[in-house]
Amino acid sequence: MSKDTGKKIIEYLQSQKYRIRAYNIVYIEGVDPDTFALNDDQIDYWNDVRCVIRDDGEILLCAQATTEPGLWYTKNRLNVNGAARIAFGQHLEAWTFGKHHEQDALVQCGKIKVYRDRNEDGFRTNDPIDVGDDFAINQHTTFQAPESIGKWSAGCLVGRYPQTHAKFLQLCKDSGNKVFDTTVLDGSELHKLQVI
Repeated sequence: MSKDTGKKIIEYLQSQKYRIRAYNIVYIEGVDPDTFALNDDQIDYWNDVRCVIRDDGEILLCAQATTEPGLWYTKNRLNVNGAARIAFGQHLEAWTFGKHHEQDALVQCGKIKVYRDRNEDGFRTNDPIDVGDDFAINQHTTFQAPESIGKWSAGCLVGRYPQTHAKFLQLCKDSGNKVFDTTVLDGSELHKLQVI
């Protein structure tokens, strides 16, 4: 992964008028962590990436993750309106340090926008929008890097590997911030624009 790729991502964020901090949390849907190549983005698989990118474009972390609920919670909804699928875009000052069950995590503390997968099809298209600060959409990890997402996400942003999650949290601490922005991007859109 080159610094040029990181710079292009930062330039794209700037073109969208998103806030840039010294360390930026960016999730990209539907790409592989080593090459940013598009994947088939199937439901219940670890086909997204969690990145921390410095404002100069240096990619400090790029790890396998999901921004989407697993099949279990898509079909067995916790909310009557459907599982939460976080909206693309930037969510400002919406996470802080805390616990997700017993794990160290970034926990939701501010308003975010999600789509409610009412028709349980695994897509955002035509789903109702829900905005709130109390969805418990946290940024956490698993315990043993499972093959499928399963019950690990009901809408949370989940890193597959505990080791890279620990590095992610350390980078968040190193940033000096107490409250965090997070940007969620569509990998296919970034490919069309030749950002990645």
